[in-house]
Amino acid sequence: MPTSDRPLAAALGLLGLAALAACDPATMAAVGAGGASASRARVVVAGAPVTIAAPPGFCIDAGSTSQGADGAFVLMSDCALLGRSAAGRTPVGAALTASVSTGGFAGEGDTAAGSLADLAEFAQTREGRTVLGRSGQPDRVRILATQLKGDVLYVLVEDRGAQPLAGIDRQFWRAFLEVNGRLVALSVLGFEGAGVGPQDALNQLAALARTTQAANPQG
Repeated sequence: MPTSDRPLAAALGLLGLAALAACDPATMAAVGAGGASASRARVVVAGAPVTIAAPPGFCIDAGSTSQGADGAFVLMSDCALLGRSAAGRTPVGAALTASVSTGGFAGEGDTAAGSLADLAEFAQTREGRTVLGRSGQPDRVRILATQLKGDVLYVLVEDRGAQPLAGIDRQFWRAFLEVNGRLVALSVLGFEGAGVGPQDALNQLAALARTTQAANPQG
């Protein structure tokens, strides 16, 4: 890997580990993330506040929200599973995750990631596949598509390796964006047989990106 790509691995490495932990929320210790509510969670990473705002149908799982010196993690589940769903609402059939790194694109924090275009290129490398997959087996991971829409990079991943949780979809979307100088990675955690196809998952992820951007005013 070229030296210039090492910050990408460092930034995404944290995000990948957090996404893996999302598959087993019991392993994520809640360490007092401030401002957690039914629809929003405010975390502070390397001195920068970041608000994660759940899209319609999803609620913040406050018990699985964590933050610390290495970054922050927020899990969003179907509101019905958290006892907050309005009557008659259609189940969303998936969970969403958000991981916030200590660095951003401008060189602040511990890990400067370069740019979204750099991330798209990095995703195609062996180390990138290791990080973006969930199995840790890069030879079993494929990047099926990348889409750069505005200030958000979307990556469709297929992981045929051993999964950290039985029954989760082997194809899933990740999204990357910068919020208040911090790199944020979003992901969909779908379950086989839940009826959430790739387009539905992408729509859910795009909604999360929009609501989170709207919840963090640009300076």
